Amino acid sequence: MTWGATLIVPQAMEWGISVNRSATSINYGMLLQGIGGLIAIPLIEAYGRLPVWLWPQFITTFMVLGATLSNDYGTFTAFRSLQGLFGTVPQVVGLPIIHDMYRPEDWPQMINIWGTTFLIGPFIGPALAGYIGAGSNWKVSFGILTVFYGISTILIFLFGYETYFVKGQQCQRNSRIHSILGIKNHNLPVGRTLGYWSKLLVIYIFKLPLLLTGIATMVNFCWPIGITVTVSTFVAQPPYLFNTVQSSSLRWAPIIGGLIGYAFGYWFNGWIERSRQINWRPEYRLHGVWIAIGTMACGLLTYGFTLNYGKHWIGLAFGWGMVVAGMIASTV
Repeated sequence: MTWGATLIVPQAMEWGISVNRSATSINYGMLLQGIGGLIAIPLIEAYGRLPVWLWPQFITTFMVLGATLSNDYGTFTAFRSLQGLFGTVPQVVGLPIIHDMYRPEDWPQMINIWGTTFLIGPFIGPALAGYIGAGSNWKVSFGILTVFYGISTILIFLFGYETYFVKGQQCQRNSRIHSILGIKNHNLPVGRTLGYWSKLLVIYIFKLPLLLTGIATMVNFCWPIGITVTVSTFVAQPPYLFNTVQSSSLRWAPIIGGLIGYAFGYWFNGWIERSRQINWRPEYRLHGVWIAIGTMACGLLTYGFTLNYGKHWIGLAFGWGMVVAGMIASTV
């Protein structure tokens, strides 16, 4: 969804609007990503993993194509918003697939890999988009994004398989075409399954442990993602006056920070499990959050003070990298 965050200046010039307004074309899609993720959960349980993975990705391809062919701010923003709504659904499917395919003791490592890949994506995307846009124009950049979505849809169609399995429910007994269409991926009634999981979703959201976890995750995510969709606006102005390539290259700071955060999370999960084998409880993993949150706080202060006082861009890069390192470390 953040692809194109580095292209807001050329878009503003083409559409004859301010850079600040051009930057808001991403906002609605970011909001709808959260809504799309919630809608996906009952659908995943009612129709299986594969169709909810494949068809929203297929629809998103055409939403990105629509954004590519748009000639004004309003049309572009509408297609980008729909991209956010449908495009987040395939991301949500990753966790159920891990649950289906791996043993509980393997979940932390697999979730770490899965989580890191899509958490680093919001920074790699704008970097690539900016490099492509600088050598051509923003439409070509979004055209290449459309190709990426198209290729990923084809790969899912060719190599994706239904992983839903519940012992005693006679899953995995239908043809591949039925799996793709979500027909009888299990023997549960679709209507009642949708209703049951929709009700359960609402109940679980307001359960105190999940509510607090959700709020903490929201706070952790809002800063790094907020920075990536706004930083191009800041560095395009004095004293930085970054061009598109420079703004894109700044994204390597959070990419490196994210990899450091993943490495810390990988090491910590292994260390805490080995050191607490006798009286093991999953809650021991929560102790890794303290270092991550401290890193995020220091990174936000560094980024904020650098921006406020117009100091060297190295402060922005270093602070941003610390924020993303803390976000991914606390997530994994």
